Amino acid sequence: MLGLYNTVLLPLRAATTLWAAWDARREGRAREWDERRARVVPAIRGGGLWIHGASVGEARLVALVVDVVRSRRPELAIAASATTRTGRGQLPAPPRVDAAFFAPLDFPGYPGRLLDAVRPGVLALVETELWPNLLHAAAERAVPTVLVNGRLSPERMSRYRRLKRLYRPLLAGLSRVGAQTARDGERLIEMGVREQALVVTGNIKYDLPAPAVEVHRLRSRFGLAPERPVVAAGSTANGEDGAVIDAFLETRRTCPDLFLILAPRHPERADDVAREAQVRGVRLHRMSSGDDARAGRSDGLLVDVVGELAALYALARAAFVGGSLVPIGGHNVLEPAAVGVPVLFGPHTHHVTEPVDSLLAAGGARRVGSAGDLAAAWIRLLADDVRRETMARKAAVVIESNRGALERSVALILGALDSQPPVPAT
Repeated sequence: MLGLYNTVLLPLRAATTLWAAWDARREGRAREWDERRARVVPAIRGGGLWIHGASVGEARLVALVVDVVRSRRPELAIAASATTRTGRGQLPAPPRVDAAFFAPLDFPGYPGRLLDAVRPGVLALVETELWPNLLHAAAERAVPTVLVNGRLSPERMSRYRRLKRLYRPLLAGLSRVGAQTARDGERLIEMGVREQALVVTGNIKYDLPAPAVEVHRLRSRFGLAPERPVVAAGSTANGEDGAVIDAFLETRRTCPDLFLILAPRHPERADDVAREAQVRGVRLHRMSSGDDARAGRSDGLLVDVVGELAALYALARAAFVGGSLVPIGGHNVLEPAAVGVPVLFGPHTHHVTEPVDSLLAAGGARRVGSAGDLAAAWIRLLADDVRRETMARKAAVVIESNRGALERSVALILGALDSQPPVPAT
């Protein structure tokens, strides 16, 4: 079945080769493509940890795991990788790790070349990074593979079922699997993970530290008066920005000096978002301009840089988390909750089912179905301090009561590492 998978990939591999030749002419892209095709590989000691996460959210979890492993095993060589450019930018850098790089594309030969260079004692994959050629290459080299923070949404499960003959033998070879929930564990076992390899560890995102924020300093930085009300919309997707801006305009009818923080999930969409706001008569200050103090003279702040959103949520009286009004599946609903802000999200949250359900059950969040619903929720929370503070407090309890997955996940990784014989020096 792996042979058929690779046959299907042949046209994509050819197209990727042509695209890489063209794209590599752009500044900084040649090195990226060399890493993606495993033409450039890190030179580090063998026998350590290679940990991989796809994008920004997973890269933050990679950093958490790396720091705990480094504190326990300071002598261990650690390599970290990501798939997306934004994720690569969020990976921990040396000396926190020995090497950070783009993960190889899942074409035959690429993962193996990297594994031969890194010679890890353990390969750790975050959430759903189950690439067939990577798993096969690790198994061929007897490298134990650990899945941490593992999850399978119903949508992804339906796709995996169609490829069950491909994935079953690969997943059966996983050394240890930490699932976010019991339901995720059941789905993983159905797909081929061995029952004795699986542990329900919980969700590491509950262990992400809240950013250290002094709200008055942050307000001063962006030229916001102490009492100016702020709402936020983070990780918005294509098709959501217009609805968010419409909700902002509707809310501003009852709160004329309202300020909007709008952070598209992918900063490269910022030009489109800015145009959409301008068409609706909303002036957004772009964070990348560097002149932060001028933001308060505008209607809102367009967050077109990576790594700032978690702290900016602290300015808001209520926050909407995107990827949820459109059928993407939702993003990190715990970030605003962690800084004491009530959380709102749309109907499409199948990628974050467990934290959404926990927040809703506790009364720390609310689901909205449209721009009108979002405006109504913002208006209610802006007008009712008691309701807002109660929601924030209940959300904080959810986060605190679900901590501990980080420690359990590190234990899985180190357990797999300790079960291996030492890697000989070369």
